[in-house]
Amino acid sequence: MADSPKADLWKAVKHPHTRPWLAVVGEIPATFLAHSVWGDSPLAAVGMTVASAALTAATWLGAEGTKTPRRIHATLSTAAGTTYLTIATFTNPLGATQLSWLAMGGSVAAASWNVRKAMRVNVDAKTGEQGAVETGVLVKAIGNAKVALRGKPVIEPNKVTAPLQLSAGEVTSDDLGNRIKHIAGELGVSPTSIRIVPDPDDAAQATLIVVPKDELKQPTVWPGPSNPGGSITDPIHIGIYEDGEVTILWFPFDEKTKRNGTHFLAAGMNGSAKSTGISVAMTDALTRRDVIVWAVDPSKGQQTFAPFLPHLDWVEMTEAGGNEMIDALTQVITARADTLGRHGFKNWTPQAFDQLGMPYLIVWIEEAAKFFRSGTEMEGLVMEARSAGISVIISLQRPSATSMPTDVREQLGGVLCFGVKGSTTADMALPDDVRDAGARPEAWENRKPGYAYLVAPGVDEDRYATPLRTYLIDDDQITGALAILPRTPIDPVTAAAAGDAYANRTRYDTDTALTSSDTDRQEPVLMTKDDNAAAEKALLEKQVDREIDAMVGDDPDDDGFVPDVDADQEIAPVGEVWSFGQAPAPVEEKTPEAGMEALMVMLDEFRGEEREFIGPKDFGPFGKRERIGRSRAWVSGALGELSDGGIHLSETDDPGVYRLLYPEFAEV
Repeated sequence: MADSPKADLWKAVKHPHTRPWLAVVGEIPATFLAHSVWGDSPLAAVGMTVASAALTAATWLGAEGTKTPRRIHATLSTAAGTTYLTIATFTNPLGATQLSWLAMGGSVAAASWNVRKAMRVNVDAKTGEQGAVETGVLVKAIGNAKVALRGKPVIEPNKVTAPLQLSAGEVTSDDLGNRIKHIAGELGVSPTSIRIVPDPDDAAQATLIVVPKDELKQPTVWPGPSNPGGSITDPIHIGIYEDGEVTILWFPFDEKTKRNGTHFLAAGMNGSAKSTGISVAMTDALTRRDVIVWAVDPSKGQQTFAPFLPHLDWVEMTEAGGNEMIDALTQVITARADTLGRHGFKNWTPQAFDQLGMPYLIVWIEEAAKFFRSGTEMEGLVMEARSAGISVIISLQRPSATSMPTDVREQLGGVLCFGVKGSTTADMALPDDVRDAGARPEAWENRKPGYAYLVAPGVDEDRYATPLRTYLIDDDQITGALAILPRTPIDPVTAAAAGDAYANRTRYDTDTALTSSDTDRQEPVLMTKDDNAAAEKALLEKQVDREIDAMVGDDPDDDGFVPDVDADQEIAPVGEVWSFGQAPAPVEEKTPEAGMEALMVMLDEFRGEEREFIGPKDFGPFGKRERIGRSRAWVSGALGELSDGGIHLSETDDPGVYRLLYPEFAEV
């Protein structure tokens, strides 16, 4: 058995600290055996003396390249051991004098090696600087780069922190980050347990942190609201870091620390518990007195929102409803910012809620990629919302250029990155310096639900590359926590700016069970292509009317601002017609074969950009003079045929959206 006395004894014998003592004890049988064979031979005495000198010299030569103190220590130990062996062999190996020498001298020699092993650090006699780690791990993993300890490593339970001095011009903290897998291999730990933290003030210094045991294997059950009835400006508790510290984040601007208000990107593949992690943050946020939440999920609907429904101020579970909310937010931002500015607020603060009754607004958008692929614009939303007291959470699986515009991505100051599929996706989700420091979400994929990295204003930068695990929460906990406090009402300014879409939203009664069949509860619906087209048309008409009203002004019969205009009068004839050259000669439409050839070339270009999803809109504009030389309808049909073949494209759940495949053709 592994824990038997025999096994424990064998483990003790193999321990590095035991080996010098075994060498000392081994002198007794060695000298006794040599004495019985060569004790009366003068020639053997000469031979052993020469052999002892040769072995001592070989030790000195073999230690070349090591630190001088270590070289001397090894040589003297060899000389002492061989000298005793020679003397005891040709005198009396069991004599009292000989055994006394062995006991005293051998103990000193063995103990000196134990001390050296325990210290693990050499000190250069000339420079006085501490040398490289004695195990040679950094030297082996990085090559011949010079990396030295600049202080004594701090050893804590399940954590080692080693301050490093990097040789200027030969190695950087980025080099260490790129070699984390090699360091982990030599240490025998997971790559996610190693982090390199660069010194922000000195590029020649860094800190190596090793956490050999994964303390996050067992999830931590949500302990309940962190500050019920408090303000949304107080920290939100979402989970536990690997060292046991609580993971916290913030949404609003902070007057004291000047911390910026924050939008968040939540990225993670299917099964990474991304929605569950956000649910923890939303539950804690909704227990605060001065916040309301608007939420959209056109895919999973009540799977995500069921326990939240009575406590969300506005929730949509269709793509059309989500577009209505996002469109309304453009008016809400302007109205809230104008009201805050007129009352002297540069940013939303708790005083704005106390004086104006205006709560902080969090907009939670699940499956956001579906909106981006449909052309929904959110650039203005994320660029302008923060000062108006609005934070946006954009949740999707892969923040690639095909799933989210880069202009939107650059405005998301916070990132909660769960397990992702591959290093390319990890590079898209996390900043370069966090990746260099050792953040490896691709190592988890969806095998470790709830594991994540948090990068956000207010969070200690040393924590950016520290793995965390969000609390484990269930629907009963959410319902119980939110039922304690009353729902925060919306302010008149925000409600009026949201318009009819908000006024006609589906409401949820806290006294009605979610399973009731006679409620006026919104259910996720499958919208046909015609339904989507009608919704988009209605939304576009609303936006156009709003822009016209903004440019023209109010009705003249109401306040006289705009002069009366007869809408039925004829337009005056054109007095003069200008001509700018001849009309272009008609261009014939390309043949289907030529169009398909051009389409295949564009597919190869998209592969070079590492696209994941494409659709007909990616091949536009369309027409006889454009690259494909065919109509949009022809391109749509061609993409459908390619998806049927399953070599270049495959269908997705979204109509008109295809997954780009990367076929590998056999060499002829």
